[in-house]
Amino acid sequence: MARFLHLSDTHLGYRQYMMDLREEDFYESFNEAIDFGLEENVDFFVHTGDLFDTWSPSNRAMNEFKKAMIKLYKKNKTMYLIMGDHDRPKRTDEVASRIFDFLGVKLLGTEELQSIVINYGGEDILLSGISNMKGLRKNNLVEQYRKADVEAKSYKNSIMMSHQGVSPYLIPEACEVDSKDLPVNYKYLAFGHVHDSYLITDKYPVFSYAGSTDLNSTNEIKNFLRNGKSVNLVDIENGKIDAQRVKLKSTRYLNAVNTNYASYMDDMQKILKTPGINGKEPLISLTIHGDADRDDVKANLLLLKNVIIRGPVFEKEVKSIEEKPNMSKLQDYFKAYFKDDQMASLAENIFNSIKNEDNETSYRLIREIMQVE
Repeated sequence: MARFLHLSDTHLGYRQYMMDLREEDFYESFNEAIDFGLEENVDFFVHTGDLFDTWSPSNRAMNEFKKAMIKLYKKNKTMYLIMGDHDRPKRTDEVASRIFDFLGVKLLGTEELQSIVINYGGEDILLSGISNMKGLRKNNLVEQYRKADVEAKSYKNSIMMSHQGVSPYLIPEACEVDSKDLPVNYKYLAFGHVHDSYLITDKYPVFSYAGSTDLNSTNEIKNFLRNGKSVNLVDIENGKIDAQRVKLKSTRYLNAVNTNYASYMDDMQKILKTPGINGKEPLISLTIHGDADRDDVKANLLLLKNVIIRGPVFEKEVKSIEEKPNMSKLQDYFKAYFKDDQMASLAENIFNSIKNEDNETSYRLIREIMQVE
């Protein structure tokens, strides 16, 4: 039997809200995952992309990763990884994670499918990797998956690493591939890119987005409050997979409070009494709708202890997008927000050009909006 840890989207170096403590949080959750894997004596680690928050990480971010990899090196453990969209250089340059190959870090599939055979517990395991394939590379993705499927037929134990948006886990316009196009001959599909975690174990291949190890945006709060942030501990033996989510304990509690002047203090107090807040001060993004005495609000918030408050943001009107049952396309959301078909179409065009790395078209559209030559 072989045991491995699947983690993803660690975004080392991300200084969320321009806060030093949030950058530290990302390092802490990453190190908790690494230490947990070592405590479980896993045979190897699998990281499915967005190791760093940017393709040119800070010296601090690289040093934190180096220290973690030294721990693995001393225990004779290997980390296999692929690039996420944040990891891929925007110009001709070296991939940051490849610098640490002397510590046993093995980067796979930078431009196309790459497979290796590893042996743990006396069994061969086919390990295949394909990094993020956005923009023009997207057109080759399905063919790469087909190629991988052919390779996997010859192996009892197999793992595919990929960093892509897969429908239906994201809306179709934000995806590079549909789930029906994924390989079927692998035993475990280890995916990155989606920050909410998914682990589908009731059929083969077992499919999982390990999810991010910390919250990158308020969009992740709902899933975080329900499931926390986690990594996957996976056993593979004789063609069988046993995978379980392991919740991380160090992730700082984040929440967003949308309230009004009459009830904002009560709502904040309720949040601070939430079970499960760890030793870190919770970070709350506060928005107060309607008329409010701003000086009074700020004075009252200073009375709250052991909490970090972003804001408050004061909004006189509640802004919302009416969600309708047939809102299955990204354009529907643009139309609901702008309430103008022309603006919705323009927004969608800008979104698609950025997604496809067509910067020239993006700049042209924005210049036209601003009426700049």
